[in-house]
Formats: sequence, C-alpha cells, structure tokens
Amino acid sequence: MFVIPVAPKKRRHISAPSAGLIGALATTSLFVPETARSSSQIDKDESSKVYQSAYYLGRGNTGIAIADDEEAIFYNPAGVALGKGIYKQTVILSPTIQMSQNTRDIARRLAAENADAVETARDAIGKPNHFGANNFSGIIFRRAALGIVTQSQADLIAFKDPNQRALEVLRAKVNQTTGTTFTIAESFGKGHFFAGLTGKYLIRSKGEIEASTAEADTIKDKLSHTDEFVGVGTGGGADLGLMYQSGGRVNMAVGITINDLGDTSIIPEKKTALDLDLTQTVNFGVAIEPTTQTSRLRLLADYRDVAGQAIRNPYQRIHLGSELNVFEIIGVTGGLHQGYGTAGFYVDARVLRLDLGFYTEETGSHMGTRPDTRYFLRIKAGF
Repeated sequence: MFVIPVAPKKRRHISAPSAGLIGALATTSLFVPETARSSSQIDKDESSKVYQSAYYLGRGNTGIAIADDEEAIFYNPAGVALGKGIYKQTVILSPTIQMSQNTRDIARRLAAENADAVETARDAIGKPNHFGANNFSGIIFRRAALGIVTQSQADLIAFKDPNQRALEVLRAKVNQTTGTTFTIAESFGKGHFFAGLTGKYLIRSKGEIEASTAEADTIKDKLSHTDEFVGVGTGGGADLGLMYQSGGRVNMAVGITINDLGDTSIIPEKKTALDLDLTQTVNFGVAIEPTTQTSRLRLLADYRDVAGQAIRNPYQRIHLGSELNVFEIIGVTGGLHQGYGTAGFYVDARVLRLDLGFYTEETGSHMGTRPDTRYFLRIKAGF
C-alpha cells in the first residue's frame, strides 16, 4: 500500500515506499529522452471512490439496482434491507489489490528477466502505472450495517508534454482514505421498495506532483517538502439510495443513488491547494435477474454521475455488466467499464471467497487516449 502519513507539526515526509517509487520514477523520467504520445492526464477516474468492489469490477463495476451485503453500503445503501431474517454476514477481512498491466510488466522485467533499468524505463514512457489496495471489515444485518474501510492508490505516468516544449514530464498522484460507515435501510410496499442511508466519517490524504526536466536540479528538494503538494483532512458525509425490485423468477430491478449528498466536505489540517472534497453525484441503474433452481443470470446497466458533476465525458459514465452464477458458489462475470471490456471469476465457499479478473480505466482526457488495463484480486474471509 502507498501511504501518506498524517502530519507532524512542522514537516511531513512521504513514507519510504511512496518516496522511493516517486523518486525512482522521477529520476528515470527526467533523464530518459524518449518521445511519448500527446499530453496525458491522470484525470477523473474511480480513484475518488471510497471503495471499489472486486466482484462488481468484473461485471463492468455495475450493481446500483441489485447491490447487496457489504457492496450495498457503497453502491446503494437501500440494498442492506434485502433478504430475510435479521443477520446477513460478518466480514473479518476482504483485502483487494489492483495493479496495472504496465506496472506488472515493469516488475517482471526487472525482477525475473534482469532487464536493464534504463531501457525498461524508456519503454514505460507514455504508459500509465497504477497500484491500489483496499479493505472492508464489518458486520451487516438486514436493515443496518457497520463497517471500517481503507483505500490507497498511486498513479504515475511519464510523458512528453507539448505544453512544456516537449520536455519529459512525470505526473504522480497518491491518495488514501480511511473511514467508518454506518448504514440503515428499510423495505416498503410488500418488500418491493427499499430505501437506505449510509453515513461516513473519513480521513483523506491526497498528494499530487508534476516535474519536468527543467526541474531536475530541484526535484529532490521538492520531494522532501511534502507540505507543498500533500493535503490531509477529515470530514463526514452521506449516501442515499432507493431501489425497486419486482421479485419472482425474473426479477426486474431499478436503483437510484445520491452519493456524497450535498458534497462531502473534508476539512484540511493545513491550508492546501488540493481539493479533498468528494463531489455529489446522482447515479442510476437497472438490472434483470432470470433464475432457475441451480443458476442465476444477471444483466445490468449503470449510468454514473447523471448531471456530469465529477465525470465530464458522458461515455465514461456508462457501465454494462453480466453475471452467471451456478449453485450460489461459482460465478463468471463480464461487461463494459467506460467502453472497455471487463471479466471476472469468483468462488464463494461462504467462509472464504476469491474474486479475480481485470478491467480497464481511461486515464486520458478523452476516450481511447490512454487506457490502463488493471488486474485485481480479492480474498474475503467471514461468516
């Protein structure tokens, strides 16, 4: 995990792994003369989310209309009211890791193939690199849930920037969120309508840095004074969700959520130019679930940020997904995330669950500019 520590009184330093990675990539990008494609951005993506479900990522990151269990807390809190009885499950640990295909290839070349570091760095110019990790632990009842969530992500890219007279530029972003959640939900209309609310208290850290060859003499000093490009703060917010499910052998479902109701305001510990707040988004989803005695098919479609408050490109708001589950144990998933294909596989043995797969995130300013294929793995333990 990449961690930005909470501030001491006078000066903050990035943790050793983060500083080492940023410093190494800064050094290689500043001194390797290679032409990259047009200017790139690590732009608006899913990194602002408090939690991403590996299960849902495999099916296009869809689930607003049928979210259940711990995923409902973050995708649609109304889903906490689904089911029967009082108790649903306890999640002891559910660590998830994500890694770009580019990052994996660099690690393999350096570690397994003993490739030349400079040549490897040269080949990485213009390719986005991403590493992420998150975990949820909590207890979910029907109508109420309590949880603890952590999320850390780092995105780095080196490229030739035409706005910097084609100088090599390194752009890096690191963010971390730790928080607690409390969800309440209720069903109405003979169990067809559901409403839920998740309250959350968050500690957020965010760091951004950009450096070109013109700053080669000052980059090490800049990295050692993190107050200039790191922000840390705390705040609270809420997510509201509504859901309708027809029930029966062919369940038709519709969901609407308002995430970060009225914007989630994060109060920084010190004055910073970085925006730590989470912007309010209105999201819509539909799903259909034909079932048999031994299997379940799910077809889903979500449209995120209907008003375009956080995601400017309308194509990046589209998510399509499908899932086939057999005996409630084994499942395969697939879909489209921001126009790119996704796939996943899971085995659910009740006390232990494994999810793995891949998806692609658009890290450029336009669709097709700089897609970043990412692999994910989650192991969930609970009862």
